[in-house]
Amino acid sequence: MRAKWVLAGIAVIVIVAAAIAWAGRGTYQTARLGTVYVAKQTCSCLFVARRSAASCRTDYEAEAVAPLTLDIGASDVTVSALGGLLSARAQFEEGFGCHPAN
Repeated sequence: MRAKWVLAGIAVIVIVAAAIAWAGRGTYQTARLGTVYVAKQTCSCLFVARRSAASCRTDYEAEAVAPLTLDIGASDVTVSALGGLLSARAQFEEGFGCHPAN
């Protein structure tokens, strides 16, 4: 009898986890697209337009990029979201500009 309840509990946990994953798929896709966009645009702002990092941050609404972490390298920009679960990097190449690198 106890094994029946354990199996029922495991089934409920699996169903709830699947429902959460299904409902969160749009959030994941939006966050992925957003990190790539911010990485590329910030890279272009810094290395093509040669603006300061402080100036580039004004291109976005503050509350929209608040959950993002930006890491600016010598010729690249990495943006992380969802606590580091997602990250995107844009690389600057002389003569070609910036492009997503991953």
